[in-house]
Amino acid sequence: MRTGRLEEASALARGIGKTITKRTKTQLITIGENTDGKKLRSCVRHLTGKTSNSQQVEDITADSLNDHYANMSTDAYCQPLLKNSAYNYNTDSISEWSVFNVLDTLRPTSTGLDNLPAWFLRLGAPIFYKPLTYLFNFSE
Repeated sequence: MRTGRLEEASALARGIGKTITKRTKTQLITIGENTDGKKLRSCVRHLTGKTSNSQQVEDITADSLNDHYANMSTDAYCQPLLKNSAYNYNTDSISEWSVFNVLDTLRPTSTGLDNLPAWFLRLGAPIFYKPLTYLFNFSE
């Protein structure tokens, strides 16, 4: 919904729903219990809009609905706030210290797809951190 119009639209929807329910009840009550199937089907078709009906419903006309939705559509559009994601994640560069720190504090786990054990990366951190930092920053 447009900004600030949710309550107005909800009130209008509730009013329309109450009016439809009221009219349906009054029309079904007038049929009675001893009605043949043909008259019942005719009433259901009438209630579901299968026949032409040009009656006005309690102060709600096509023009008033049109005006309501025209007022809603001229409301100013509010662009949603941007979220941090892979597409708009903005960093200048990764520091050599952060790469060294990550390599130096790796927990002992099983090897990954590269088949390099964690102890090997931890021991080689003083050698690996500069080329890895360059690759990470170059790939941005």
